[in-house]
Formats: sequence, structure tokens, C-alpha cells
Amino acid sequence: MPRALATSARQPPPEEGRDQPVTVLVTGFGPFLGNIPINSSWEIASQLPALLPATPSHPTPIHIRVHHEAVRVAYNTVLDLVPKLLPSNPSSSSSSSSSSSSSSSSTEQQAINHPQPDIILHIGLAASRPFYTLEQGSHALGYGVLPDVDGKLCPDAQSESNFFLSSSASSSTTTTRSPIPARLETTFDTSDVLTRWRTALGYADPTSESNIPPPDVRLSNDAGNFMCGFIYFNSLAHYYHRHHRASDGKDGKNERPVAFLHVPDLSTSQEKLDQGKRVAIALIRALVASRKEKGIVEQTPPPTTTMAEGGIGESAAGDRTDVNFV
Repeated sequence: MPRALATSARQPPPEEGRDQPVTVLVTGFGPFLGNIPINSSWEIASQLPALLPATPSHPTPIHIRVHHEAVRVAYNTVLDLVPKLLPSNPSSSSSSSSSSSSSSSSTEQQAINHPQPDIILHIGLAASRPFYTLEQGSHALGYGVLPDVDGKLCPDAQSESNFFLSSSASSSTTTTRSPIPARLETTFDTSDVLTRWRTALGYADPTSESNIPPPDVRLSNDAGNFMCGFIYFNSLAHYYHRHHRASDGKDGKNERPVAFLHVPDLSTSQEKLDQGKRVAIALIRALVASRKEKGIVEQTPPPTTTMAEGGIGESAAGDRTDVNFV
């Protein structure tokens, strides 16, 4: 009897209107505490999956791109790294008309292999907290108190130069950027993100602030005055200035799709690190879903923020705590 030919099983046609994938860039920090030699933020980031496939309850596929190494807990490292990691001004990434076809093809291929991130998630260690927090914003100043792992500081005068003044093409003159607030907030609807985050983690009442079950996840207005607050503000400021460069200061929605997750010290067991990984994945899904449904939301800075008229603002280090230390 002749052998039957093998055939492929028929499959239903692809669904129309499926969500496009979203790319989330994640970073974690290296060690900086003598009594806690392993930084849980990098342990979590480095163990995240590369893909969160679409599911009926989470229809958007998510590519997770983790920076290839832990970020050194050093001010100069962060200042150098953030512009390289985050999307540049859209106009600067387009090819000129004189570019060769091979160069254009190479650029397109690079974009396919390395898509620019849609969302940035920094993860950092808050060794003094026993819970997880989604930070709602960060300050520009106040990083001249705590030295980094290289023994260096970032005085307020340096921060004002980094964030407020920019050099023109001529070395003899300077131009002033659009004034930047003393504090920048993420443009995620953080209350909505928190509800989605807690729901994904199995909270019976995700809106209740009493008797919070483990894992305890909360919102916070205190990113601290060390490297966590520093990288967060740098990333928020990158998007702030990117918007003003692209729009020439005209009205328009200034999206800052940056989030910061503070985690407690989880280095004492793999079980705790597994919980941290689950918390991070739930947050990533919550950020993607909230951004899709809620869009850009301008948060109101907390009342403790100090502003200076027409400028970057006064140092407000006293408004924050050293949450990174124990």
C-alpha cells in the first residue's frame, strides 16, 4: 500500500487588528553597599525573559531588552549612558538624501534588529524598604551629598549645567534651553498602573492601602538623592528636551515613558528573587496596558517640590531620603 503524503495541518487565518509589539528597555544597577554585595535590581533585570507573548488577558506582545551589563553606580557613568540608551531626536535618526542605498539598507536592518524602546524601566535597590515602589518622579538637584563608588559627587552647579544650559555651535556663546522644572514626573497614569499591577499580583482589592498582602507594591514620591533618583531624572529630562527640540517649544504632548521600580534587598534567597522577577513582569505588563489605554497623563508634582522662577529650581535634597542605604 503506498505511503500517504505528509501534509501541513490547516490553521485559521491570522487575526486582523492584532496589537503591535512594544519594546521595553530595562536596566539594573551593580553593587554599591559593602554589607549587601549583590544588587537585587540587576539580579532581577538579568533574569527577565526576552519576550512576553500576547495572551487573551494581555493582548500586546512585549519585547524586553535588558541592558547587557549592570549600570555602574557612578554619576559620570549615568551621564554618559542615558543618551546612548534612550531614543534620540527623531529628526537626527533619519537618513539624508545623499546617503547611499547600502547605508540606508544597513540603517533599516539595524532598526529591525534593535528597535528603539517604547518604554524605559529602571530598577534600583532601596535597601531600607521592605516593599516595592513605583516612583512617580525625581528631582534635578541634590546629588552633591552622597559620593558614588568612584568617590565622586554631582554638585548642583553641574546638574544645572547638564539640564538647563546648552552650548551653541559657537564656543563663545551659550543659549538657554526651555526652562526645566526642579522635578519631573513620569507621564504614566501611575494610579492606573498600580491598580493593574496589584490585580496581576492577585490582590483581592487593588485599591486598598490597608492590610496590603505580599508582595507589597506601592507608589512613591521619593526616589532618593542618590543614583536611583539621578538616573530617573536624567531619563525624564532626556525626553523633556527631546520633545522641545522636536517641537521647537510649541504646544504638544510631552511624553516621558520612563518608570522606576525600587526593590528591597532580595539577595538572601532565590525564592525572594523569583518574587522580584514576578513583580517586575507584572509591572511591565501594567505599564504597557496603561499606556495603551490611558495615554499620556501629566502628573501633579508633590507639594514638597521647590521651584525657582524661570529656572531649574532650588536644591531640594531635604525633601528626599537616602532610601538606597540601610
